[in-house]
Amino acid sequence: MAPLLLKRTTIRQVARIYEEFMRRFPTPHALLSAGEKDVKKIIKPLGLHNKRSKELIELARVLVDKFNGEVPCDKEKLRELPGVGEYIISEVLLRACRKPEPLLDRNMIRVVERIFSVKSAKKNPYKDPVLWSFAKMIVPKDPDLAEKFNFGILDFARKICRARDPRCGICFMKDLCLYYAKSARGGQVSTSPSLH
Repeated sequence: MAPLLLKRTTIRQVARIYEEFMRRFPTPHALLSAGEKDVKKIIKPLGLHNKRSKELIELARVLVDKFNGEVPCDKEKLRELPGVGEYIISEVLLRACRKPEPLLDRNMIRVVERIFSVKSAKKNPYKDPVLWSFAKMIVPKDPDLAEKFNFGILDFARKICRARDPRCGICFMKDLCLYYAKSARGGQVSTSPSLH
């Protein structure tokens, strides 16, 4: 349920209600039997609580009706779930099912585009199968390493390979990075050692 709660909100906001949400609704069966009013009350601080509560209850209904209340560890079956897109599928497979999948969000897309110069030709790169295929190729096959790799990419994108003012000068990937090579020629590389 956590990935759905994180849609269009921040980890900090979700962290405030997550413990209470899981205490009240530890299973899809519990969520389904609770009713929309109870769900809305807990998730109201996240915003969009009317829409979110309906989505969560519908998801619980499908999990109970089709999968006996269990989250499937199969990509095609996960696609049958309402409100679940490619990113959530990958996150479930990676974290709950321990399968080596990429967490292809805007941060990983930026890192892949800059370091490997692999750019999506699609208007919405999140739905580009070529980009997903490339991202999957660079994720380690070992489940423990795959999770560390994905979260390492997110930290790397947040602290060094930032959307604005990337810190190329202190980047440990700069010798491999095609973006750095182009930026260095243009003299637009930040060499600031600060990571704050």
